[in-house]
Amino acid sequence: MPFDLDTFRKQGIVFPAGKIDDTGYLDRYEAFQKQSNALRGKDTYIKPHLVSAWVDGIARLPAILDVVEQVLGPDFVLWTSDWNVKRAGTGDYVPWHQDSPYWNLSTDEVVTVWIAIGDVTTANGAMEVVLGSHAQGRIGKINADGNIYEAYETGQRKTDDDCMFPFAHLTDEHGRAAVPVELKSGEFSIHDINIVHGGGPNKSGAHRIGLGLRYISANTRYLGNVDSVTAIRGNCERDYFVLEPSPDGEWTEAGLAAYNAAIPYPSGFGEGKRKR
Repeated sequence: MPFDLDTFRKQGIVFPAGKIDDTGYLDRYEAFQKQSNALRGKDTYIKPHLVSAWVDGIARLPAILDVVEQVLGPDFVLWTSDWNVKRAGTGDYVPWHQDSPYWNLSTDEVVTVWIAIGDVTTANGAMEVVLGSHAQGRIGKINADGNIYEAYETGQRKTDDDCMFPFAHLTDEHGRAAVPVELKSGEFSIHDINIVHGGGPNKSGAHRIGLGLRYISANTRYLGNVDSVTAIRGNCERDYFVLEPSPDGEWTEAGLAAYNAAIPYPSGFGEGKRKR
């Protein structure tokens, strides 16, 4: 399943863009969250690569980075990572949106690699995308009052309880022509920051789990101040980056310290008041 750059540029997504060996990943994910609860009293979703050498290693797999480099060029960083979990037996859904308005980054040289931990199907809430919609550029407006980061941290919410986002962006009409991104376990997709996407509830009997890796070119920055990122390939030294250390194991004291230092930065967005 070779990655095709022309398809990516035309459609804004390629799925699958590749496959990794995910043997034992579900058990390791469960162990990760068990340790998180023991140390933090809750699950950890944002930037797991800072406390887990296992997750950090996934984010550095050549099978993934070689695809990312074709899109972003030789110099890029990992802006953030997140466990993307859609729980079984709930109405949890992701509204239609683009990533760009939420992230406030200086360029569109940004991609998300989404790795399936277990099969991802329409039945368990697969992401749905509108092919080619990235060509419109940034559209719509988020319905938050004032700065989105400040609105989020102060507990503002404009959506219903089942929505996994506190603020809406686009409407059902924007997602009318969407297609499901179904993946086999270990397969990954890669999508553009401006593609319109969302996803319905998980109607299966098991949680749907994915790992999202958000890579940005080293010439892309948060439009506000410095940000915390992980150097990945090429020349990543910039005065607007605080470079994060790689973890030396699973949930070590040094890894947890690095995590706590990074989360207050914009790339840690979503950790403080994540739904459930």
